[in-house]
Amino acid sequence: MKRIITMALAGALLLPAALRAQGGPEGKPGAFGDKKEAFKERMKEKFGISDEQEAKLKAAKRARRDAEAAIHAELQAGMRKLSDQLEDKAPEKDLSATLDKLVAGRKSLRAEEDKFEAALTSILTPTQRAQMLVAMKGRMGKKGGKMGGPKMGPGNMGPGKMGGAPDQDDD
Repeated sequence: MKRIITMALAGALLLPAALRAQGGPEGKPGAFGDKKEAFKERMKEKFGISDEQEAKLKAAKRARRDAEAAIHAELQAGMRKLSDQLEDKAPEKDLSATLDKLVAGRKSLRAEEDKFEAALTSILTPTQRAQMLVAMKGRMGKKGGKMGGPKMGPGNMGPGKMGGAPDQDDD
């Protein structure tokens, strides 16, 4: 449940950034970019986000994105290595070492999620966080209660974990 709440808050906060990235050519806002700015202002107004909070949120999102990009690159390299090891019929101990590194990478991603959640908690008031969560409630229920469907990846593989999302509580 904690992960769902974090994802809902992050989604509400990251949506303006995602919309900004889809502006017109050469970074100039197109028709969609104009709508994005209007949406961003409506959300800022709806949740009572100050300019100072907005700047802090932007910095926290950037820090999370940068940290997670490095971890994702390591995980991708690890998956390629694992695939090569399987193809080359590498010894079990080599496979185990690579799997351990992949699990550590997933733990690092979860640590970044926790760090981002702590940043949200320190930047937003409880009322703002609650308002964002309630606003995102409708979106959370569209895929069986899980945002984005089941998670696939190295941290979710292994006996009894065939690609599902075991670390997400449905409570």
